[in-house]
Amino acid sequence: MYTYISKAIEARQELVLSLVDGSTIAGIPSWGEDRSRVQIKSPDKVVWIPLDEIQHVTTLVSISMKKPTGQ
Repeated sequence: MYTYISKAIEARQELVLSLVDGSTIAGIPSWGEDRSRVQIKSPDKVVWIPLDEIQHVTTLVSISMKKPTGQ
């Protein structure tokens, strides 16, 4: 889990975190000084999530399709 979060931070990818209480939160992750929790910035809020409360990490990868030129 730690590796997926770190890679998403480096690539500036959005994550969806499933928490042990059954809730989910999506946003852009970042570390603070304390690596026992991750900051998630979503459009409407910023929250700190302790790593021990995260059950599953999903990385959202955006794929952009370019239209062929000359057609």
